[in-house]
Amino acid sequence: MSVYKNIKRFYLYKMLSGAIIIGPIIMLYLLNVKGLDFKQVMLLSSIAAIATVIFEVPTGAVADYWSRKASLILGSSFIAISLAFYVTARGFWGCLIAEVLFALGFAFNSGADTALLYDSLLELKQENEFQRIAGLAQSRLFWVQALGSIAAGFLYEYNEHLPMIFSAVFVCASILIIMLFKEPEVKKHENSEKKSYFKQVADSAYFTFTHKKVKALLVYVTVFFVFYRMGFFLFQPYMTTVNIPVRYIGIMFFLFNVVAALTSRNCHKIMAYTKKRTLSFLSALLIVSFLLLGVTKIWIGSFAILLQQVARGLYSPITRKYFNKHIESNMRATVLSFISLVTRLAGSLMFPLLGILKDNTSIFNTHLVLASVMLLLTILSLIYIKDKLGKRVKDIKTLAT
Repeated sequence: MSVYKNIKRFYLYKMLSGAIIIGPIIMLYLLNVKGLDFKQVMLLSSIAAIATVIFEVPTGAVADYWSRKASLILGSSFIAISLAFYVTARGFWGCLIAEVLFALGFAFNSGADTALLYDSLLELKQENEFQRIAGLAQSRLFWVQALGSIAAGFLYEYNEHLPMIFSAVFVCASILIIMLFKEPEVKKHENSEKKSYFKQVADSAYFTFTHKKVKALLVYVTVFFVFYRMGFFLFQPYMTTVNIPVRYIGIMFFLFNVVAALTSRNCHKIMAYTKKRTLSFLSALLIVSFLLLGVTKIWIGSFAILLQQVARGLYSPITRKYFNKHIESNMRATVLSFISLVTRLAGSLMFPLLGILKDNTSIFNTHLVLASVMLLLTILSLIYIKDKLGKRVKDIKTLAT
């Protein structure tokens, strides 16, 4: 069986594995159904991020050392179990167990799906198509999530557990698609040989933190990821503060996913247009969105979240393209796991601070603080890139060459 079929199956895999439709109701579910307060939700997110950090590299090495398919099957299995466990979980500790199981599943998937796609294209000598295909797959996923957002609102009103149950079913279905993948050939350096599991981890760690371009991009991605995730946690609190009825939140999330889908579908065109300022453009989208949300205190301000959805649609295809261009096939999944480890570790440190900030000031001031801090850290990260690469700050495109 040719790896060519992996490409078509990858689209279906992404749609099913990502059809976790709990986004529009998850904060309401945790706050109203499970009885948590906002600080506990942020603490839960922080612990889950730490759990992902702990699992990230060992599971990434599984994909490189043994099998991408095996890693993906384990990942989807743990995610499905975690979603089902959430239904019966009670209080903070029950939710924590569900989150840790989800983190384990996410860690098995992290890097393995991208590695399988990129190496399949590499075997077909079509690696230049990665960004377009990854963007199209992400776009189709966002369309699924858009439709799921509307369904989630109605399902939640009928029975608050149904979005979790439906999500678990979709993830289980993705396992059937994974089983149809053909493991692509892993290309190695001329002098490379079969490594032990622990040497695989050690070599990948050394590569991640010593390769100039990978390390420079990692600094930027860490800053972006932390604020991107913090922005998500504030969607529902903002919309309830400006008196948007709960039944309309699912419709708003539908719109968010449509914008992300259209953006992801055309990410290669947007990148060609922004050229040397692609990453700066990504950060500007979040910063401007935070500013608008900070100064707009009526329902129409919710549309500023659309800027974050544009960034969401661009983030993964663009950054993965930059990283994959510089990572060897035989350590691709492990290096990508190290990258995810760093970003999630940073998130685990910042999420509790967001909870404290949110509980001690208004949702509007919270957004203004995020805008100010992100602007400062983005400038510092670009200065770091300039220092390490010896290029102009605006010449971010050097990372992709």
